[in-house]
Amino acid sequence: MKPLIYQYRMQWRELLQCVGIVPDNISSLVHAFGIRLKKQEIWHPAYEAFCRCGEPYVLTMENLKGITEVQPVGTCVYIVENEMVFSYLMEQVQGKGKNVSLPCTSGQPRYAALKLISLIVQSGIPIYYSGDLDPDGIGIADRLWQRFGNRIQFFGMSPEDYRNSLSKEVFGENGRKKAGTHLAPVTKRNGGTGKENRKSGISGKYFKRAFREACRM
Repeated sequence: MKPLIYQYRMQWRELLQCVGIVPDNISSLVHAFGIRLKKQEIWHPAYEAFCRCGEPYVLTMENLKGITEVQPVGTCVYIVENEMVFSYLMEQVQGKGKNVSLPCTSGQPRYAALKLISLIVQSGIPIYYSGDLDPDGIGIADRLWQRFGNRIQFFGMSPEDYRNSLSKEVFGENGRKKAGTHLAPVTKRNGGTGKENRKSGISGKYFKRAFREACRM
């Protein structure tokens, strides 16, 4: 999805809600693990049960209606875009006393994901994001940064991580244009030069290793 189209869709949805028009609240969803949700003055019993059992759940915008506060059960939150990375990280913490909370956007963050992340930001807990080191993954990082600023830190996406995870996949002209738009601010923020490279990076195994170190596993 083109960045401007994506941005305008988010703004259009917010405008519709401001004037009382309810858009599609079902197809916009996000997966989560270890995050409590408060509805008005009560911690929602359904999500309390998921947290107590150490199991993931799916949130739609319909589920997020009326949610006033969230509380991650962990000491930090790791946002990922890849479902397989999300599943792997859950396996590393389930039943092992690791206090970690995980949202998964499944690619481009839809409105439900942005709503959940906004609530997490309000909680004041440290938040980290990691995605694939390709034009789309870096584009997601860039848009999260533009929306939430320094409240979200990048994890496993440094220039060194990129160099260590280079794959044989070479992205085409469209990918090069995306990279030109998003790569420079992201890599510069993480200590790089922002110069383009036409190869994709697969951040998964490096993120997993860094995650294990962060959790002292």
